[in-house]
Amino acid sequence: MGTVIVTDSGSDFSRAEAERLGIEIVPVWIVFGEKRYKDGVDIDRDTFFKKMKAGEIPKTEPAAVEQYREVFARAVEAGNEVVMISLSSAISESLARASEAAKEFGGKVSLVDSRTASGLETQLTLYALEFAKSGAGAAEIAKRVDPRGLKYAVLFAVPDLTQLGRSGRLPKAVVALGSMLNVSLVLKMNEAGAVAPAGQSFSFDKTCDLMVESLVRAIDHAPNARVAFDHVQAEKTVETMRASLEKKLGHPPAQELIYETSLTLAAHLGIGAVGVSAFVPN
Repeated sequence: MGTVIVTDSGSDFSRAEAERLGIEIVPVWIVFGEKRYKDGVDIDRDTFFKKMKAGEIPKTEPAAVEQYREVFARAVEAGNEVVMISLSSAISESLARASEAAKEFGGKVSLVDSRTASGLETQLTLYALEFAKSGAGAAEIAKRVDPRGLKYAVLFAVPDLTQLGRSGRLPKAVVALGSMLNVSLVLKMNEAGAVAPAGQSFSFDKTCDLMVESLVRAIDHAPNARVAFDHVQAEKTVETMRASLEKKLGHPPAQELIYETSLTLAAHLGIGAVGVSAFVPN
């Protein structure tokens, strides 16, 4: 018996990488008008961004309970346990859907609320995979990777707050205040797993620098910190942030990942968004 690691497309794995690593991904639905697509399955990045740039506004819907049930059943019927690492329950119904499906498997499926998305969700999934490869059981892995027991931080910024406000992930009052003051906001995933403001500046470049400073403070310069950058078509900005982080941290992080954000998150963040996350393993 082994432990299969499952996540959703709130993480940043490409299908090819997930397959290589042996990670299962349950895709969130991407919705343009009346058409629905499974993220990473039947819509590619080129098509997605062509639609966005043409003025179409994407929405997302969580995977159905049956989608989770199929993935869990395949793993359990092969004699395995499952750890499911999900998008934050404060911004998505994904965990609730997964929990409903997990009831049918007699405790063989353990669930983890990542309390985040994108970079840190990806990192926690990789962390879980390390424990699975060492032979740890699902319940132990879920406890070890639960972010409530880790020192971590998740910060991000978007050039335009409109899409986050439209989706309800950011309070309309915060969107209105940012627009009224004409400021660029540093955003974070708070302890409850919700989006909240964490600072502001009068330029997006300064905001990105503030994110890096905040992250370094949050992880207290830990030499074993693992860092992930993610972006929506903003590679140059991330490269600048990466160089800044190593300088402010005083050393390279123990692990450094750079991902292009999944379409599930790009639908809410918009083009130009950047983020940085980190956690300190126990």
